[in-house]
Amino acid sequence: MRKRVTIYQVADAAGVSVATVSRALNGGRVAPQTRARVLRVAEELGFSPSPAARVLATGKSRAIGVVIPDATGPLYGRMLRGIGLELAQAGYTYLVESSERDPGREARVLRDLSARDVEALVLIGSGLGSEALAEMRRELPELVLVEREGAALEAPMITIDNVAAGERATRHLIEYGHTRIAHVAGPRRAGRERLEGWRRALATAGLEPGPVVEGGFTEAGGYRAAVELAAMGGFTAVFVASDRMALGAYRAFREAGLRVGEDVSVIGFDGLEFGAYLDPPLATLRQPAQQLGQAAARAALAVLRGERPENVVLSCELVPRASVRKIGGGGL
Repeated sequence: MRKRVTIYQVADAAGVSVATVSRALNGGRVAPQTRARVLRVAEELGFSPSPAARVLATGKSRAIGVVIPDATGPLYGRMLRGIGLELAQAGYTYLVESSERDPGREARVLRDLSARDVEALVLIGSGLGSEALAEMRRELPELVLVEREGAALEAPMITIDNVAAGERATRHLIEYGHTRIAHVAGPRRAGRERLEGWRRALATAGLEPGPVVEGGFTEAGGYRAAVELAAMGGFTAVFVASDRMALGAYRAFREAGLRVGEDVSVIGFDGLEFGAYLDPPLATLRQPAQQLGQAAARAALAVLRGERPENVVLSCELVPRASVRKIGGGGL
């Protein structure tokens, strides 16, 4: 069994005192070149300080709690990567829990992370009601909100411009000649804002809105919504508010005898990797997920320094693919 590397070994290998190693690892005042040398040596030796020892030595856990809505969602994996990269540079780590989109579980997870002495919480895509979260706010550490309204909670908010992105997705369909455009909507704030973008694009183009069915940001929800849309008809294209819902919509349209990219055009939202491998590849709006995570981590660190960081709003990138084709008289 490999013996644990001690802080004394790191100090000896780096040619500095134990106190200097401690300051370098915990964000204390150390010359940049010394900090870089200590971090390099610690990594080479495989040094990992005990969390309990860190708390005893500094009174701080150097840890941020992160709550995600879904442990299986690839989008949240990219966000966590961004959070981890940013926190590591500051000598912090993170603890992650999933709410599984259950408000009751989310409340329990927040209390659990708080009890583990995290210094701040990053709450991603929260499903808790505003009143419930405000009530809990007094017992929680510093809070950063990702993809949720935070003005009433006086917490920094990191988000994407969902309205502009929804508008761009719909405009892409219009640019390809579609005038009868349906929407598979998502829940909560993000879903409402993407729906608003869809409406704005249609209004700007002087087009009547097509049918709208909510899909719940899940593959099963997208499938059910698309089954309902196929039965309703009256559209040639669909803006689906998430790629996971679009995956379900593909199956529903196929079962209805409709060819995506031929009989009906589909554009999704999120930019998840699997979309490139669907048949046909899925057009989408790519979220800057890693950048969202990095911005959230920077906001958390800023709050811990006693600063009041500004809210951050990021843009999405259009990824045109073969699931959207120019209109040629088809449609439902």
